[in-house]
Amino acid sequence: MKRSLFVALTALFGLSAGAANAAGEAAPAAEHGGKVYQRCAACHLPTGAGVPGAFPRLAGRINQAATGDGGRDYLVMVVSKGLVGEIEIDGRKYRGVMPAQAGLTDEDIAAVLNYAMALKTPGEAAPAAAMEPAKPFTKEEVAEIRARHAEANPGLVHSFRAGVFDVPLPEKPAADSAVSPSSESNK
Repeated sequence: MKRSLFVALTALFGLSAGAANAAGEAAPAAEHGGKVYQRCAACHLPTGAGVPGAFPRLAGRINQAATGDGGRDYLVMVVSKGLVGEIEIDGRKYRGVMPAQAGLTDEDIAAVLNYAMALKTPGEAAPAAAMEPAKPFTKEEVAEIRARHAEANPGLVHSFRAGVFDVPLPEKPAADSAVSPSSESNK
């Protein structure tokens, strides 16, 4: 009975990575990131859409943050050390706590951030779609960032956030308003 429960839970939660590794085969990076992301999906949902007012969306935002060095540090350290302090996303304030994801290796963190960079909210044009894709994280980069900020705590990680999401996004033209050359010259 216990064995069948374990097998059922393993199949249900997709935790069969050990079986692939036992067979001597490394899981592809995207698959690895997807498996690690299951931890994130408990709060941020499988699509990365989040739960408004409770857990912020990740879809379309991780790529935006990863375009700058400060954002890359912030993302790695949020996963590594957690986050505490008020943040604002899409005009909503969040006052929760993001716990550190203990036990993740540098490779795990690189894989999950690369997976999350590709998340797009269904039915919504993600802001990152208009941006160049950020370069993928590597385990070496993650190791260097973690070493540089080894003494960080969730409150300090919050201070890393300043300016990370100030990357200007291309403006979308309004669907129902056309701009004429004469109205442009009157600005």
